[in-house]
Amino acid sequence: MGLPEVAAVEPSFKARNFPLVLVATAVLSMQMPILIAISALAGSYLAPHPMMVTVPLALQMFGNFLFATPISLFMGRYGRKSGILLGVLLSVVGALLCVYALISDRFIMLLAGHVLLGIASAAYTFMRFAAADSASPKWKPMAISLSLSMGLLSAILGPSLVGLVKDIGGVVPFVGSYLALAGVAVVGALPVLGLSLPPAPNAHRKGEGMLLSLRVLRRPAVWGATACAALSFGFMTMQMSPTPLSMEFCGFSVGQSSDVIRWHLVAMFGPSFVTGFIIRRLGTTPVMVLGLLMLAGAGVVGAMSVELWAFYVALILLGIGWNFGFIGASTRLVEVVSPQDAPLAQGANDAVVALVSAVCALSTGILFSTVGWAWLSLSAVPLLLGLALWLMVEGVRGRQEVFVTQ
Repeated sequence: MGLPEVAAVEPSFKARNFPLVLVATAVLSMQMPILIAISALAGSYLAPHPMMVTVPLALQMFGNFLFATPISLFMGRYGRKSGILLGVLLSVVGALLCVYALISDRFIMLLAGHVLLGIASAAYTFMRFAAADSASPKWKPMAISLSLSMGLLSAILGPSLVGLVKDIGGVVPFVGSYLALAGVAVVGALPVLGLSLPPAPNAHRKGEGMLLSLRVLRRPAVWGATACAALSFGFMTMQMSPTPLSMEFCGFSVGQSSDVIRWHLVAMFGPSFVTGFIIRRLGTTPVMVLGLLMLAGAGVVGAMSVELWAFYVALILLGIGWNFGFIGASTRLVEVVSPQDAPLAQGANDAVVALVSAVCALSTGILFSTVGWAWLSLSAVPLLLGLALWLMVEGVRGRQEVFVTQ
């Protein structure tokens, strides 16, 4: 009697969930561009020393890294909906802590607020897997791809929202921006409340079952996908963040560097409308390899020239390469991991991505100030090419262990 019930419910939740996931992703993803715009500025307002202005952002990234796996395991036991709503709660509390910190001039409270916001960001990154849960096996790549395309909307609306609310706090700066973060979280929770996702895969799983899941982390297909996602995110962060500074040193205006970043963001998220279809046609591994090669090409072009065209080409290649590499890796992880092992594998994947991104972000300033833009651009090219070659060699063996969820 259980099987007919599942058959009756499954088409229902798949039909209604995907639009809700897209709306929730578009709204909740606005947290990141808002935080990028204000975190260092708020840090400079409260930090006791200029060297500490980026500590809030660093702790936010650390919170993301440290709690990605626990959040994923929580979702595995209590469901993605509960995990995402937990992220919403942490966003609201973290944003209000930051407001209190600004009003009371307490730097330590600002740090605590950003840690909570980092944990919330970890919860939101699993929205792409919620999109995959809402699709049939052959449509999972398109579901992941389209959910990430919502980042383009967030990248446009997030900074605009900061401009609209920046004066709400009166003489205390950034209060309006953090209140906007809390409001965004509440609005984003509304479509999440309407989700009707499949049951949590590990709701009744014993502790020894979770220990058996550790075996999945030893599989080459799993850590190959994780390496691709982490390296794609890390190198994108490393080359993107110093671009405005490098362009300033080369005599370009703020308007020109802003336009280069704008097209980079378009290249990051715009292809998501078709990346899933490309994966379905070519396969996951070729798209991952193509992404890594584009990222390597971005590094080579960046090192070749400091003319305006080179910055445009490098940052556009960087965006498309990130898109193919990260979406391809996320899709690969869904393909090769069973639902019972997915919480651990996906959590470990996102934790590694967050750690590599944090290390790359911290090392960018050191590399840029010591070896310069050209060598910074080339720094990860050997790793990108090496991983691309490994993925091509392992492609045939990897396909033999694909586990497509039904």
